[in-house]
Amino acid sequence: MTPLKDIKVTAQSTATLTCDLDLGEPKANIKWYKESRELYEGKKHSMSYTGNKAKLEINQADLSDAAIYRIEADNRHGRVMSEAKIFVQGELL
Repeated sequence: MTPLKDIKVTAQSTATLTCDLDLGEPKANIKWYKESRELYEGKKHSMSYTGNKAKLEINQADLSDAAIYRIEADNRHGRVMSEAKIFVQGELL
C-alpha cells in the first residue's frame, strides 16, 4: 500500500485522496473514515477502487470537511491502513 498524502483544497472544490492498494486473496474489504466515523457513498462522498487505486472524493468540500481521513483494508490475513489530513481553505473574497 502506498500511503495517503495530506492535501490542501479550496472551499467548494473536490478533495480527492488516493492510494495504491493490492486487495490480495481473499479480496480485502475497503472502508474509509473521517476521524473515527465510517464514511458511506452518497452526495458528499464518492468512493471507488479501479485497478490497484483506491479513491475517496469529497464533493464541494467546506471547512467542516477539514479532518484526518483513514483508509482500512482487511481480510482474514490481516489489515493495512493509512491516514492523511485534508486542509480546506476558505474562498478569498
